[in-house]
Amino acid sequence: HYYDARPDLGNQLLDDLGFYINSTTGFRLAPNGDEFDIEIEYSSLSEIGGGVAQIGVDALQSLHIDASKKLFSHHPGYPLNYDMIFFAINYNYNDVEWLAYEYWSEYADDPDQNPSGFRNATYDSWRDQLFFSVTYEEVYEAAAEMQKILHYNVPRLVVYEKTYMQGYRNDQFTDHVEDLGKSISGPWTMRKIQRLDGSRGGTVSIAISEIPDSFNIFVTNSAYSIAIIENLWSSLYSLGPDLVPYPDLAESLLVETHADNDAVPEGHTRFTMDVVQNATWSDGTPLTADDVAFTQTYIIETGVYGNPAALDQFDLVAAYAPSPYRVVLEYNSESYWNFPRFAYDFIIPKHIFNDIDGIGYDGWSTWNPVFDYLEPHVTSGPFIFTDFEIGEFYEISANTNFAYFPQSYYNSPEEHDPSTSATPGNDPDLSNSITLVSSAIAGAATVVIIVMVVEILRHKHGGQN
Repeated sequence: HYYDARPDLGNQLLDDLGFYINSTTGFRLAPNGDEFDIEIEYSSLSEIGGGVAQIGVDALQSLHIDASKKLFSHHPGYPLNYDMIFFAINYNYNDVEWLAYEYWSEYADDPDQNPSGFRNATYDSWRDQLFFSVTYEEVYEAAAEMQKILHYNVPRLVVYEKTYMQGYRNDQFTDHVEDLGKSISGPWTMRKIQRLDGSRGGTVSIAISEIPDSFNIFVTNSAYSIAIIENLWSSLYSLGPDLVPYPDLAESLLVETHADNDAVPEGHTRFTMDVVQNATWSDGTPLTADDVAFTQTYIIETGVYGNPAALDQFDLVAAYAPSPYRVVLEYNSESYWNFPRFAYDFIIPKHIFNDIDGIGYDGWSTWNPVFDYLEPHVTSGPFIFTDFEIGEFYEISANTNFAYFPQSYYNSPEEHDPSTSATPGNDPDLSNSITLVSSAIAGAATVVIIVMVVEILRHKHGGQN
């Protein structure tokens, strides 16, 4: 239970407020004498929903309130006519911008935005500071005060925090990373695990329950596609295992408003970043700040052709590279939340996606990499795609040109050989490949990712001038 039951206090509070008990029914009446009841709804899809709802019913009945439970077949936000409802919410990011929407009084009649119908003027008064502050400290203060108000008023009661279990083998590998967002099988484990004896190479199987639908980073809605894609592409920042931004391609970040730099127009926020100088596309082309700036230009220009990613960049007014390894992004608003709008976007190669002789702006949705071998698939992440058979396996391999690939891998000519080898009595040393395999388990087809990991990726290899 969320806290110890105290029906004695609850009954006293209701008595003091004039909710008297009807001697005939045994249930309380409203202070005006009207009868009332409370229904707690729950989904039939939840194995524990009925039991949780019953706990609520028992608690209300201990207060002499007419309560019952019932199944619902609609999304919690449709329509807004329930008394109480039990459902789950997952928070996969440390972003608290949702506080500005889910309990804002202006959205109290919008079940999509504010499903609890919460209204509170003091809560609303913190919204601008949460939304438009530039510093972490100001945003933190607003978020903390807003959550205090929610904790006191309880428009949404936290019934429990679910623990997700994911099995993994530790008899061959070590240094698995517990990732709050991606679990054990996330990209940090892929980059960090190594053999128990410290030797390089090896095969790790990861099961996913559905076949990936697309490897187009702009159109896929499949978590199973993303599980592979996120190992292939780089971004300026990635979320660390603790969901805190962690530099990927970015080496430095300067955030300025007009108060910091007169050259920044009033009301604007300018982000200046230096990027690593040794990142390389999988076709051998250097990755530069021009690619980073072009990525944001591409997102905006493809909005005309229906790319929903453009909606996040509605107030981006400038994206340019003043030098090969420095990029500037500028927004016509002052807000801490401009950072996540660009920080985690996969950086795309300008020489592949440009609108002159590349995929072009109108080709954003028809680009079909991997499944169509004629389509270009040039990436820069820790792995590259190497082979697949739909529903059977998907193979990705360690990218030896990755900016953070360990130099120590090249200690000897033998270690540089990326070929697969097998020795009697030992596992094959598949140091450069990841394979996704489909097999029948309990009658169900399961896609499995076999990950070949070389070594802990600690430091990027030597920079270029």
